[in-house]
Amino acid sequence: MYKEGTSFLAKIPKDNVQHQQSKPERDQRGAAFHEAGHIVVAWCLGLTVGGAQIAIGGDDAKGSAEIQSASHTDLVDQLAICAAGLEAQELFDALTHEGAGWGDYGKMVELLGHLEEEEQLRMMHRGHGRASDLVSTHRAKIERLALTLFDKKRLGAEEIARILAD
Repeated sequence: MYKEGTSFLAKIPKDNVQHQQSKPERDQRGAAFHEAGHIVVAWCLGLTVGGAQIAIGGDDAKGSAEIQSASHTDLVDQLAICAAGLEAQELFDALTHEGAGWGDYGKMVELLGHLEEEEQLRMMHRGHGRASDLVSTHRAKIERLALTLFDKKRLGAEEIARILAD
């Protein structure tokens, strides 16, 4: 769970389940929770979500999710969508490698590039806080979506919509 002043990339202790997994399983599980976090937070904010996949191109930790552009939403909500993948990974102890989330972090830096450094940090904290709140509130949906994505590796928009509707 996000706490202001903590690094969202900080490692947390891994549970016994994660220790028992192979590296490909660990990375795929992390990718599934990461993408599920993005999808559920975007859905909560009223954006249209499409399909998702993990284990892309032989990279077990690589995932993607089709999400409507958030450019018309509040900046904090845009940052929350970026941060949601890492927040979900942390909440579910589903970490992959240290580079996970760098693309999301890059998007946040891009969104905040026009601000002074102190304001950038304040806004990043707000975005992570918003993501953490939504991820925690919708924990059950994220878990159902992530476990289904982990199992199938690819989900279409219709299947994701059914999971989110439950």
